[in-house]
Amino acid sequence: MSAFEEEEKFALSPLPVTPYKMSEWRKLKVRPDYHLSIESMFYSVPYEYINREVEVKLSDHLVEVFFNHMRVASHKRLYGKFGQSSTVRDHMPDNHKLYVDQTPEAAMEWAKSIGESTLSVIRYLLDTSQNEKQALQSIFSLKKAERRYTKYEIERACKMVISMTKRPTVKSIQTILKNNKKNDAEQELKRTTDISKNNYGFTRGASYYGGTDK
Repeated sequence: MSAFEEEEKFALSPLPVTPYKMSEWRKLKVRPDYHLSIESMFYSVPYEYINREVEVKLSDHLVEVFFNHMRVASHKRLYGKFGQSSTVRDHMPDNHKLYVDQTPEAAMEWAKSIGESTLSVIRYLLDTSQNEKQALQSIFSLKKAERRYTKYEIERACKMVISMTKRPTVKSIQTILKNNKKNDAEQELKRTTDISKNNYGFTRGASYYGGTDK
């Protein structure tokens, strides 16, 4: 005992604060929905890694995901009912973020930014749909129209549909948007053609008709 005290004890490291935890490593392929399936539970990784092979470190309480030795995701381990998922918002592609961010409050704020007619349509959809989820799905499809149409065009279409029916639908608004776009393009083409004719049409001089130019 004295030899241990004198010769060995000083070289020992202190015991760790927490007990050693066993870990398991696996190689898995990221699913098209940017999740990993681990024992019937699902854990998200950044969507850029879809279809990539990653390394997963599993412990009793943690799921860590590595790509090229760099940790790209970490989740608390799920237990209980199969099919649970742990999804980090930052792992989602932009279109998924837009979808999960949909709430009645967000829908109303968006409608206010467009105009009074759009706000009336959104209120109607929220008040009359069978359930909130169905209403938000319809509103989300209308919001996506901003990728192709201006706020003015959306507001104009909503105003037109309200003038035609007391039961506006997103489909009818989309149809009006499409028709308005087509009509606007035709009107612009006609206007441009008329201007072109006026500016570039040639005028024959009086000599052409046997007279004398003055």
